[in-house]
Amino acid sequence: MEWIQSMQKAIGYIEDNLLDDIDPEKIAQNIYSSSANFQRIFSIVTGITIGDYIRYRRLSLAGKELSGFKRGDKIIDTALKYGYETAESFTKAFIRFHGITPSAAKKSAGSLKYFDPFSIQINITGGFNMQRKIIPNIPEVNYYGNEVDYVFSLLASIFNGAGDKTGLAELAVYSGMANRFVWIPGSWSRGCECLGSIDETPYEDIVRLMKTFGWETKCIKVLRDNQGKPLNTDNGQIKKDFVDSIDKGFPVMSLSTKNHRFNAVIGYENRGSTIVCKEGTDGENNEKISVTVTRDNWEDTISDYILLKEKSTPVPERERFIGLLKLIVYRARKSDKIKGNMNVGFAAWEAYLYMLEHEDLSELSSEKVNDILGQYCDGLCQIWGRNGGLPYFRSLVERFPEWRTELEIAINALDECSKYGGFLWSQGIGWEGAGLEKFRSKAGRKILADEGRKAMQKDMEAIGQFEKILQKESL
Repeated sequence: MEWIQSMQKAIGYIEDNLLDDIDPEKIAQNIYSSSANFQRIFSIVTGITIGDYIRYRRLSLAGKELSGFKRGDKIIDTALKYGYETAESFTKAFIRFHGITPSAAKKSAGSLKYFDPFSIQINITGGFNMQRKIIPNIPEVNYYGNEVDYVFSLLASIFNGAGDKTGLAELAVYSGMANRFVWIPGSWSRGCECLGSIDETPYEDIVRLMKTFGWETKCIKVLRDNQGKPLNTDNGQIKKDFVDSIDKGFPVMSLSTKNHRFNAVIGYENRGSTIVCKEGTDGENNEKISVTVTRDNWEDTISDYILLKEKSTPVPERERFIGLLKLIVYRARKSDKIKGNMNVGFAAWEAYLYMLEHEDLSELSSEKVNDILGQYCDGLCQIWGRNGGLPYFRSLVERFPEWRTELEIAINALDECSKYGGFLWSQGIGWEGAGLEKFRSKAGRKILADEGRKAMQKDMEAIGQFEKILQKESL
């Protein structure tokens, strides 16, 4: 077991230092091994040398970078960045790996190859015919009580487990979770914050996200009869899908009918009769924790699951960001409902704030008011989610200075907007006693609604800046 963990640690070290001068000796020192022993085990386990692995990973990233080049960028800068001293040596290596020249890569990203980071799995057999297979080194799925934040963390764990180190903030932006607002007019309803609530067609956002980062996916919604029996698949196929994905080293994103919360399935036991999951949850005394749990008879309660199939070259960053801005603006300005009953964007803001200010809660029980406060907080989770994408927006300012003015104004506006997510606590509103009674009162909720309108104006200001970037790009 120790050597598996050492190999995975070595791979992590390589990935964190790909732009540095690394050699087998440095990697071996990091895992407290001799260079000769480390290289021998690495070759036995992976089938390639450590030198080939580093070269393949660097050329993959170089190809990804070239496909997103802007006018004026120089190929030699990419060559130097990934350890090649001359343009000639870089070009020769690039052609051997990708089959095209670096210049051609700037025009034809679809022809590029992508070599994924290795993920070394653990496969244990023995005992009473027990078999356990786990994808190691999956990051914790952090949970702080904010459901939107939880989805960011879940997606990051799934991606990292599959060897894709796309950052948390970037996932927050491209998943749509850092830019959405969804609300059902006239109804205090939980669940608007969940991934997929804004989709106009099934799995629209998750498929778009995966495609953006080069992943082919298979998304399954399990339809069941009144007895819970699958109508469009069967338990055997569900189990096979999960086991095959884990065998390839890809975690599964699944949703259960029991708690209606997504989790990351990272392993299985006994040929899939039991699955091993990572998820965030409420622990004893309502503390927020990350747990690894096993589940038996799990296939009886699966409602949705998402499988990663294979990885190719991602969409170039400039192209994918412009596409994202178009989608953000479209949703913000959308006036008709989705799924028959949900408002999105500014229409959702209006419905949310009107209901908050005008709903009569005076005759309701404390238990019901407490529940409504929780549902109101679901909306606040969505607003606070804007904060999760800010580091990525800030990084774009450096890479695309032509958008600096618009991005900086939008960043400041979104930062101010997101603060509304915690405003109610500053007003002394809480889950019981005087805090709950303040939420029950129209006067207390008018304060929240008035502040919400200020936050909405900030959201609108950010959208206006995104529209200015799109206007620039259309010229």
